[in-house]
Amino acid sequence: MTKYGIWKTRYTQNVALVFEDWVRQNGVPVLFSTEYAALEYKHGEDMKNTDEFTEFEVRETEVST
Repeated sequence: MTKYGIWKTRYTQNVALVFEDWVRQNGVPVLFSTEYAALEYKHGEDMKNTDEFTEFEVRETEVST
């Protein structure tokens, strides 16, 4: 089953280190059944984020049921 999640990338100021992972709530990745819903959530995260070194993107993932 295809789901859509929000991938978060955080760069350090000198770009020497990059931290990447799914956006999580209570330790579980936040996944959506439609790309549109994921894009709406991503937009909300973008609006709350004031850090220029953090990027969000919607990614498609396969989830076993």
